[in-house]
Amino acid sequence: MESLTATSGAGVLLDLCAVIMLLCAFACLGSKLFNRYVTYYGLQSVVLSVATGVVAFHFDRVELWLLCVLTLAIKGIGIPLATRRLLIERLELRRDAAVSIGLSTTLIIAGGLTAFSYLVTRPQLLPHGLVAAAVVPLSTAIILLGALEMVVRRHTVAQLIGWLIVENGVFLAAITLAATFPFIVEAGIFLDLVAAVLIMVVFVSGLTHQLAHASAGELKELSG
Repeated sequence: MESLTATSGAGVLLDLCAVIMLLCAFACLGSKLFNRYVTYYGLQSVVLSVATGVVAFHFDRVELWLLCVLTLAIKGIGIPLATRRLLIERLELRRDAAVSIGLSTTLIIAGGLTAFSYLVTRPQLLPHGLVAAAVVPLSTAIILLGALEMVVRRHTVAQLIGWLIVENGVFLAAITLAATFPFIVEAGIFLDLVAAVLIMVVFVSGLTHQLAHASAGELKELSG
């Protein structure tokens, strides 16, 4: 089977998708509006589905095309719509005030984490010339930025978006490095993560309006 090289058309498109996904993670960190959180995550997920389609086209695998459609339907459309209707519109969430540090400081840290991702992952990658040489550092940076979102944002909904961004980064790395793995493994992990997301969405959407404006620190005070 032909390898996915960085100089091939598919490799260039995959690199571009990874860069756009990273920019979406940066945009999410640079905003305080709940509506934009969901918008940036939805755009990132749509780009992820495009990246999956690129890999499916390159390797000509039907199961990867199915995974592309599921990613677009569930992560790109379903979860953003459910989050917007159940959490933002129903609970009337607007501006996120529960931020532990300033946006400028957050973006500087995000830039440092991106540089750290390149320093840590590039020496340990596959042979030179493979598309993974660029996508793996980018996907690692997306994972770290999603984790940073969960740390600097204290609101439960913002932390949920951060967790979803982490999952997108993991998924991007998986389709790049493990595109030839059995489909049952990819689909099993994917559906488990989706199930966890849906459970979290249902749980958060059931909170009262008062708890919707609470931070994670305030929720911890409820424990005995």
